[in-house]
Amino acid sequence: MTPRPYAVLRDAGLVYGLTFAAGIGMALLGVTLHSHPASAYLANLLSGTFGFLVSGIRTTSNRVEHLAWVAATLWTSSLLNVALHLQSTASWIHSGLTIILMAALGGSLSMLLTPRASFHRPR
Repeated sequence: MTPRPYAVLRDAGLVYGLTFAAGIGMALLGVTLHSHPASAYLANLLSGTFGFLVSGIRTTSNRVEHLAWVAATLWTSSLLNVALHLQSTASWIHSGLTIILMAALGGSLSMLLTPRASFHRPR
């Protein structure tokens, strides 16, 4: 069953917004990709993971499929950065790996924190 398009767009926007806010926050602190690449990457990774965690917690069914659609939507929407020459095509392709990592970490945490509602342990 394919997740609702509105929920996918909402959650992709949530993840994008959190990573954007983390990027702005890090820039205000003087942490950029050029000055502190590891710190900037870690802030991006953690904020995206938190976004996928929230998205996974909010999803009541088909969590893995929903998070896969959110990740694909997020990655596809970042093509705008390539079109605006803010990011190279190679960098965009590599960003897919980071998005997969964020989705895997956030999705795994959401499964640990919110077990399936339909799961009933037999007595």
